[in-house]
Amino acid sequence: MLRQVGAIPFVIRETEPLVLMITSRTHERWIFPKGAVEEGETAAEAALREAYEEAGIRGRMLDQFAHEVQAVKQMSDGPHDLVVTYIPLHFAEQHDEWPERKNRDRHWVTLSDARKIAGGPDIHSALEGFEALLPNLHSIAKTK
Repeated sequence: MLRQVGAIPFVIRETEPLVLMITSRTHERWIFPKGAVEEGETAAEAALREAYEEAGIRGRMLDQFAHEVQAVKQMSDGPHDLVVTYIPLHFAEQHDEWPERKNRDRHWVTLSDARKIAGGPDIHSALEGFEALLPNLHSIAKTK
């Protein structure tokens, strides 16, 4: 089974959380940044790197709140089962230039809007896991 890590970038504006979603490379789906863990990286380091490469953002990984989601990845030889460990990323800064800027769009959305545009059951599962963590994230997001 394949394994990847992803980030769920978020910020809490007043009482409402916003999440940052990006388009897949083909622009067919709204997803969260994710990818493989490279040699020598922790899961949190890899998720933070993917968030910068794919969405141009930085922040603080809240790896104590990581949760796993089952997915299917379409590859050249067909579908493969995939487990993605999503880690909330408390947003700190957004860059105008980033490595995959020409390949992806990004958009801050409410959780309600995220559910409407989420690109598949795996992204819906990631959102559900994130929403379950919100009571904890509200207080942690206020601390540095």
